[in-house]
This record gives sequence, C-alpha cells and structure tokens, in this order.
Amino acid sequence: MAEILSQSQIDELLDGLSTGDVSIQEFEKNEKKIKEYDFRSPKKITKETIRLLNGIYENYCRLLTSRLTSILRLMCDVTVEQVEESIYHEYNNSLEDYVLMGLINVKYPDNETSENQILMEMSKPLSFVIIDRLLGGIGEEYGYIRDYTDIELSILNNVLSQLVNLMGTTWENTLNIETELEKVETNSRFIQSINYNDTVVIIILNVVLNELSGKLTICIPSNIIDEILKSANIYSKNIGKKANIEDQKTAIMDSIKSSSLAITGILGSTQATLKEILSIKAGDLIILDKKINSSVDVNVDNEKWFEGKWGTKKNKGVIKINKTIY
Repeated sequence: MAEILSQSQIDELLDGLSTGDVSIQEFEKNEKKIKEYDFRSPKKITKETIRLLNGIYENYCRLLTSRLTSILRLMCDVTVEQVEESIYHEYNNSLEDYVLMGLINVKYPDNETSENQILMEMSKPLSFVIIDRLLGGIGEEYGYIRDYTDIELSILNNVLSQLVNLMGTTWENTLNIETELEKVETNSRFIQSINYNDTVVIIILNVVLNELSGKLTICIPSNIIDEILKSANIYSKNIGKKANIEDQKTAIMDSIKSSSLAITGILGSTQATLKEILSIKAGDLIILDKKINSSVDVNVDNEKWFEGKWGTKKNKGVIKINKTIY
C-alpha cells in the first residue's frame, strides 16, 4: 500500500519546494522509468534473437573491415551501432527518395530461395568516399548531394556484391546459407520485396574510412529470420541423430565393406642372388623354407591375417583357412 503523508509532512514538502531546499528533479530521478508499449504493433523478435543477430553481425563487421581495407587500401573500421525491431513502412518512410539500396537473395541449404529479400542501404557520404578512392583519389568526403552516374552505379554494384557475398559466411554457425546481390535499386519507393506492414530487424553498421564515417543499414524481414532459425533447428536435430556412436560405426563399416583388398597365399620363401635368378630356366626347382605339410600364410594387403592348408578343388588350387591371426 502506498505511503500516506500527514498534513504536517505535506506542509513541510511545500515549504521546501517554495524555498528551493527541495527540487522537483530529485523526485523525477527517484520515479520509476516506464517504457511505453504499443499493443497495436507488438514485438515479434525476442531479445535472444536480437543478441544472436548482434553477435552474427559483429563477426560480419570484422570481415567487412578486412575486405574494405584491402579494396580501398585505406584503414577501415566497421562496428555494429544498433540492432532494433521495426515495421517496414516506418523504415521505408525514413529513407530518402533517392538511395543506394542492394536487394539480396537468400538461398538455404536445400537450394530453396526465400521469397523475401534482405536490403542493404549504403549512405551517400560513404558511397562517394568509396567512389573517390576507387577512381584514384585519396578518399575525400564529397560535399555535394546528387544522383549517381551509370559508371558510379557500376562501381558501387561491384563493391556491394563483394560485401553481400561475405554476409552468408557469418551465418555458418547457425545455418549455412548463401547471400547474393540481385540488383541495386536507387529509388526506395520501388522496392516491393517486403510487405508494407512486415516486421523487420534494422541493423546499423558504422563505417569509418580515412577519418570519415558513413552508415551501412541492413534490413532483414522477420520471415527470413524465422525461416533460418527453423531450418537451423531441424538441421541440428538431424545432426544430433547422426551423432549416435553406434550409428556412426555402422555407417563407417557399411561404407568400407565394399572396398577391394588383395589376398595372397604364401607357400613359402627363399633367397637367391641376382645371378641365380637370371640363370633360372624351365624345369629348375626352387627350394622353399617350409616343409610340405606346413601351413600356408594368407596375407591381406601384405599383412598376415590367416593360416591355412593348401589343396585342390574342381581342378583349382584352394587354401582352407585353419587359423585366424589378425
């Protein structure tokens, strides 16, 4: 039950506020902060998924840092600035009419391609620094806002394609997917691959090039995240079943049972000089080191596995196995 103040306490509090001994800010600090929740657009992405995406794209940032440094021959640093859930129309409305947006296809291990696409938007300051560097400049910031030329779009399309191909590798620990740049769109209003009211995750990457910063914004529809996590769960269950030791042994033995091996029966052996071997002719006798009633060694790929008795059956030489060695 809330504490009820007496009249004297109320008078003392009012006197303190009027004299300045007590400030309203002190009461505001002590008040519990309440975060508003919009029930008309409930959250669909869990905190665990947000943390998972944050970890995945931190690894992606390390790959981007290395790739951009090698492409531009400039020191580069890419970091995750923000990962948050949003509605696609809110994200789309925040974009300028003329943007540099890459549309990314996602292919799963079963070779199926997602109906939705991941979007990657590169800010104009960053894109013009990249263009300046690739065309022989020192990577200076471009002070004018204008549309891209066809040559500039071709250059940026090649750069985005390399960055997009790296994205799939960062998902390997969750699911081995492939990401491929389908095309580059310059008008955000023409993008129809995501429904207007779909839930999306917005990942903002901060890129620092030559002491200048720009943004890479990645928009992932919740449908793609659900598909990846569902496929990863099924895949991990299948791997768990195959992890049974007995099943592994059976599978290994089944795979090697069809292997071909050479079996050799050794009646005996002897030593001779090269001169004696060269003088051997038909009708000569070779004296072996075993008696006539001795067992015959049976070798499998030059390893002794069995001992047996030499004989004949249906006018063919045979060896009857009497003892297993190996």
